[in-house]
Amino acid sequence: MAPQREIRLHIEGGHSGADLASLSADSGYVLTDQPDDADQVVKSGTDIAKPTMAPYREQQVFDIGTKVTSVVVADETPAILAAGGEDGVVRLWNLQHFGERRLRGHAGPVWSVAASRYSPGQVFSAGQDGTVRAWPLYGSGESITLYQHNGIANAVAAGKGSTVISGGDDGIVHLWTNGTLRELRGHEHFVTGVALSEDLVPMSVSANGAMTTWDPDDRPTHPSGGPAIGVATGASRAFLATAHNHVIDLAPGGPGLVLGTKPVSLAVTTISGVTTVAIGGEDGLVRLWEPDTGGLINLPGHTGPVRGVAFGTVDERPVVVSGGEDGTVRVWARPTTDHVEWAADAPATQDDLHRRPLATLIAEQLRQVDSSFLVHLDGPWGSGKSTILGFLRTELDRDFTTVPFDAWREAGVGPSWWALLTALRTAIRGQRGFLGRFGLRISESFARLRRVGAPVVLAFILLLALAFGVWWLFASDFKNVAEIAKSVTGAIAGVGTLWAGALVASRFLLWDSARGARLFEQSNTNPMLEVNRHFSWLAKRAKRPIVFLVDDLDRCKESTVVELLDTVQTLVRDTGAHFVVAADGAWIRASYEQAYEKFSTAVAEPGRPLGYLFLDKFFQLRVQVPAIDSPRRQDYLRQLLRTVDIPRPQEIAAEEGRVLAQLGRSVTEAQVVDALSTASPVVRGRVAEEALRRMSTPAAVIATEHSLQRYAGLLPPNPRAMKRFINTYSMSRAVRTLEGNVVPVQSLALWTVVEIRWPSLADYLRANPEAILLADTKADQAPEALHPVFADESLVILAKQLTPDLIREACGG
Repeated sequence: MAPQREIRLHIEGGHSGADLASLSADSGYVLTDQPDDADQVVKSGTDIAKPTMAPYREQQVFDIGTKVTSVVVADETPAILAAGGEDGVVRLWNLQHFGERRLRGHAGPVWSVAASRYSPGQVFSAGQDGTVRAWPLYGSGESITLYQHNGIANAVAAGKGSTVISGGDDGIVHLWTNGTLRELRGHEHFVTGVALSEDLVPMSVSANGAMTTWDPDDRPTHPSGGPAIGVATGASRAFLATAHNHVIDLAPGGPGLVLGTKPVSLAVTTISGVTTVAIGGEDGLVRLWEPDTGGLINLPGHTGPVRGVAFGTVDERPVVVSGGEDGTVRVWARPTTDHVEWAADAPATQDDLHRRPLATLIAEQLRQVDSSFLVHLDGPWGSGKSTILGFLRTELDRDFTTVPFDAWREAGVGPSWWALLTALRTAIRGQRGFLGRFGLRISESFARLRRVGAPVVLAFILLLALAFGVWWLFASDFKNVAEIAKSVTGAIAGVGTLWAGALVASRFLLWDSARGARLFEQSNTNPMLEVNRHFSWLAKRAKRPIVFLVDDLDRCKESTVVELLDTVQTLVRDTGAHFVVAADGAWIRASYEQAYEKFSTAVAEPGRPLGYLFLDKFFQLRVQVPAIDSPRRQDYLRQLLRTVDIPRPQEIAAEEGRVLAQLGRSVTEAQVVDALSTASPVVRGRVAEEALRRMSTPAAVIATEHSLQRYAGLLPPNPRAMKRFINTYSMSRAVRTLEGNVVPVQSLALWTVVEIRWPSLADYLRANPEAILLADTKADQAPEALHPVFADESLVILAKQLTPDLIREACGG
């Protein structure tokens, strides 16, 4: 035998000299006493390699409200976590989506759970009622009782060949293999722990501390007189936990670990080719130990003894699961990298937040209108407006001439009309080849020449005179070489002058530069009329309808915001172009209220200040950027942290199939809403796109418009209000659906009335939904500007049907 060696490692807990002496006597390992508390590795034979263990982070915590007695991970696709509880319930979670399922059948606490990759689709349990049960992981089938102990069934384990082993208070070890039950007798006390090696050698631990292995004839062999607590197998190795606070490898000459607390649960596996042992301690720590490298790390989190530990794999990524007397089950995993990468704040190209369906819906709305249509994509900075614009451009490129326009980048360069005209020209040129672009250039130059008038005519007369002088120079008789050289030099200079003159004319008199655009404004008696005509001329050269996609307007100064939107309203809109403007509505309102401050009190209406009036005038449709619900927020954060992708679990797939079938039978919006109301938040997010498609069918749209007619009496008495009401309601329904928010038809319709009729009240109620209770009798307690609104009889009628909770649902709160 190799000489004994003394090794120290990780400082952590405490132990006594008696513990060390017991360890030396019982296992043959040597460890000298130390003045400080420590978890320590001891080994006979070769040196222990340098520890290289990667950190683990807590990924998920389940608080089940009762003590957790044991945990196991079933090697399924995806992996399933099972936990036994003192309340008699076996709980199952999918390790990717964490949806919970409860298995009931035991009469009393469940003391142990087990699973094996050799018995797919099953989990096993042992309980206070003495039964050992096999449960199906999928479907709603009942458990099968494998056998009954004469007393409490304390432990269960599973291995190859559908072999299941259990031990109980009757002192008998039961071995169940392919329907055949064998009883292993030899323990004098309660059996408290069992295990199966890779070659199906049974192992068991009894209450008096004896650890026993069994030979093929079911006889006990190699009994240990040491104070054993538990045994675990894996990676073709077995490890023993003892009452003297240590864990040892049962292989000859294997290492041992002395803890500063009693180990109460064990699990063994191989991670990246290295044997790893998980140890649940009475002190609430989970320890991960690599006996061959000496690596040892702690996972703090539990506040009581850790009664169960297990290993699992999620998409080839190792995870550790623990359960404790504090009533929690915790999932730990290695990060995919040692650091979190910085995430770029650029518009996303992948639809991680399911925004593309909204872009598809906006595109469909634009396809259905013939005249100019203005859409306001409203949301605060960083909410994803630019990403939606990117998806929208992809949707529109097939049927439209899309004109991307970054308002912030163009601000201050030149007049807004010139920047819009330049962007439109660039988009139209992009639809042509080289000859087409050249032809467009020539024809547009003559078209502008007709509009700019005398200054350009004079400039071209001078250029023609200069050209005649160059021709005359070449036409004269040349007497000698010197005169020829002199003439050529003069000709070159003349041609250069002609080219420079043409360039100046085009840039300063034909609007090819911002300075030329300003010069045109100053030199023309009615410049905007000619600009409007030229917009129309250029728009007719587009091969498809035109859509401007305006971004970053809410980063511009108030003067730029007002100038650009006024230009759109007065100059460009007549051409029939559509506009989608992505900007924070509060920024636009504030810009107009500041620009027209003198008129704010004279023009504003109760519940509709001046800024809202301008927005109503400009935009036929307001689209709010969807909020992010909790399941989607968790998925998005996992993606940012570069964690594993999450496939669909079987139970989620089954629910999704049921909801999709119900949606397929839905004809009206109300039926679609009913189908979504029966789905879990995760499934609502998965079927949102199909739900939107069903709501957008001609039959559903007609039914929706018909049902909304009943609310006409609550709207202002003009046709525009009714059109805005229908458009706003439809888009709000789409946004709420993408948020996973199921709002009843009546609640959403009433909220839409509030948004149309009193938009400033709607913004106030978003932040203060309880304020709806102030209508009528408590109107004086509302903000002063809203006193008339809260006293309005129409709002009083509405308020009787809107509660604070319904407002939160309807506005996505």
